[in-house]
Amino acid sequence: MTTYEELFQKLRKKDFASLYLLMGEEPFFIDQISDFIEANVIEESDRDFNQLLLYANDKEVDAAHVIAAAREYPFGVPRRLVVVKEAKNLKNIDLLKEYAEKPSPTTILVICHKYGKLKAPQYKPFEKNGILFISDKVKDNKLPAWVQNQAKSHHFSISSNAASIITEHIGNDLSRINNEFEKLKLFLTPQSEITPDVIEKHIGISKEYNVFELQNALGERNVNRSNKIALNLVLNIKENPIVKITAVLYPFFFKMLAYHLAPDQTKETLTKIYGNIHPYVQQINISYANRYSLAELRRIISTLREYDMKAKGVNSSASEEALLLELIYKIIA
Repeated sequence: MTTYEELFQKLRKKDFASLYLLMGEEPFFIDQISDFIEANVIEESDRDFNQLLLYANDKEVDAAHVIAAAREYPFGVPRRLVVVKEAKNLKNIDLLKEYAEKPSPTTILVICHKYGKLKAPQYKPFEKNGILFISDKVKDNKLPAWVQNQAKSHHFSISSNAASIITEHIGNDLSRINNEFEKLKLFLTPQSEITPDVIEKHIGISKEYNVFELQNALGERNVNRSNKIALNLVLNIKENPIVKITAVLYPFFFKMLAYHLAPDQTKETLTKIYGNIHPYVQQINISYANRYSLAELRRIISTLREYDMKAKGVNSSASEEALLLELIYKIIA
């Protein structure tokens, strides 16, 4: 099994395999790989006869159809390309393992199996004689770092705070995040920095009223600003549901609690609590922790759990807007 980076290194060098099985829950990586292959294997002038896209949700397309297409000889070029989209819907998909045991040397066959995985007996021949790529979701705690890397691939730079604003607003929709970077190319020159101002102007996410600014205001115990941000968040509650707010605030306050309970404040201990972050950012987080007592932090964490459950309909019929305002009031009180 190969990684996304390893696979693209080979593709950029035009080191193509005869078989590709791209499967998993994250469609973005599968689309990126298949799009690159489609654009770079066969010259555009030769694609009419030597490049075939098949859609498995078409009733006429089954595994036998795919195999027959892959067995055809190229016309006027060394190899042909067959790409199967929506392969999760492919009928008689088990037949593909027989082809994968002995693939045609003059065809590149790409199977795009989104939102699921084949079983080991089905994918093992692809792994043995071609390339197997499993496309997993990016975990939420790794999304800001992924956004920073993606910005770099588009020849931009972006701070961790600005990256967090994007992920907080868009969530784990990698395709949409990538499309926003593509859109920014219309307005920014290469090597530009994507700042909160740029995000607000061109992506439409408020740099001032988002959960990370709320987090900082609560960390500072700034009552007026916390309430002002909360009031603005409830105006767009669909984009700012309580479960999304608590998912950010819970680890924020839990780290404060861990800081108070830590046996010492050595570099190693602080790294365990806050992660490998810049010392300046770490000091800001420590200053937040010092504004709260141990008893207050225990109460706040209990309150966050309570309102997360209420937002899910447990022992409450209040609106999300009312619950969010109550939650912030109880935290800052």
